[in-house]
This record gives sequence, C-alpha cells and structure tokens, in this order.
Amino acid sequence: MVLIINGPVKPVVFKSGLYDKEEDIVTMSHLTEYAKIVRIKTGNLSDKGFKAKLTLPNGKTLPRIWDYINFYVGIDGYECGLSCRDQNDWKQNGVLKWRIFANGEGSTTYGSLYADGSTVTISIELNDQKKVVYKVNDVVVRTFNNTVTNVANSARLVFASYQSTGVTPPLQPWSVFHNQVRAFEMKYKNSSNSWVPFTNGNNVEVEEWPTNLPSPDGKKYVVDKTWIGNADIYASLKA
Repeated sequence: MVLIINGPVKPVVFKSGLYDKEEDIVTMSHLTEYAKIVRIKTGNLSDKGFKAKLTLPNGKTLPRIWDYINFYVGIDGYECGLSCRDQNDWKQNGVLKWRIFANGEGSTTYGSLYADGSTVTISIELNDQKKVVYKVNDVVVRTFNNTVTNVANSARLVFASYQSTGVTPPLQPWSVFHNQVRAFEMKYKNSSNSWVPFTNGNNVEVEEWPTNLPSPDGKKYVVDKTWIGNADIYASLKA
C-alpha cells in the first residue's frame, strides 16, 4: 500500500497493495499507515482483469478531512474505483458523495459523483495491446498509456478505509466507519481473455495496518461470504 499526497489542493490516493507478500517485495506501508482493508484477489499473475457491481453503503463516518474510504479494482500498480472523503470536491449541494478516480500513471484523474446506496459497475483489464483500461458502468473512463508486459500484483477488488491520525503508539481509537458495501457479479479476466465468476472465499483477506502495533479497540472489517459461491460478498466497518 502506498499513500500518495499530491499537495494541499489535490486529495490523497490510497493504493492498497502496490506490492505485497505474493511477490515477496517488501514495503514499509504496512508499518506507516493506519488502515483497515478487505483484499479480494485472484492470486494469479496471468489474470488480466477484475470487475464487480458495487452497491455503495447507505452511510459513512469520516471525522477528518484527510480520512477516506476507497473501493476499487486493480491490476499491477493500477487502481481505479470510487472514493469518499469529507472535502468539497466530493460534495454536491452540500451532500457528501462517492467520487470516481483512476490512478496508475501520472496524476490521479477524477470523474462523476454517486450518492450513498447507488449501484455502480467498475472494471479494470489489460486489453489486446497490453494497456490498462478502466470502465465505469461499461463505459471507458480511462485507457492508460503504458504497456504492461509483466503483472507484479494480481487482479483484485479492494475495500480500504484510512484514518489520518498517524501511527505513533498508542494508536488512536478507530473512528472511520461505513455501513454495508455489497460486491456482486464479481468476475476476473483469465489468461484466455474469458471473464470467470470469482467464487473463491479463500482468496478474501482482512487486514489491519500497521501490523506492528496492537489495535486499540478491535475494530475491523466484518465480511459476509455466505454467497461467495454466487460471486457475491458483503463487508462493513462499524463502530
């Protein structure tokens, strides 16, 4: 996970798992970020994409302006989805929304706003030219410029919440929350370019960062995999 700060005007982009233990590449982010994560990934570097329909939470709590919640799909170092933070660029007529983002090359780009409870389809994939394509509701939002010849971090869907109170011990009590998010019709694009339902509950992991400090209150994601056989999963992070 990498936390990128683009200055006082541009928002923070949360990049969960740019490299992880799957590739045995060590980063310090698991020690320097205060975050709760659900990672849903294929674990196969030959896979070429991931997509899902998301029903966004009907409520969330973001006490500070640099706290945020991100739901996104990713492949290699590219991560694209929806974010929420309590800042003006995420508001419409004073109401806090969820905002489309695309991250992976150069500056992060942003798109439409969606209300709590909306259902949005997000997908990321390598095309025939080995370029990363990000779609929202089956419409291309961004085609990245670079060619990806080797995937270092497998296709995935991530739910991630970040609290901006730092990691100086003792950790502050956790206070970033959201109601249930649903991901359904989850599919990954295999090496043969076929979209296959994602039904492997063993490849769904819950993480708490930093890993070297105890949680002050035991708050973490609750994941319901009852319907994973139907490519359907639910997760919430509640007080």
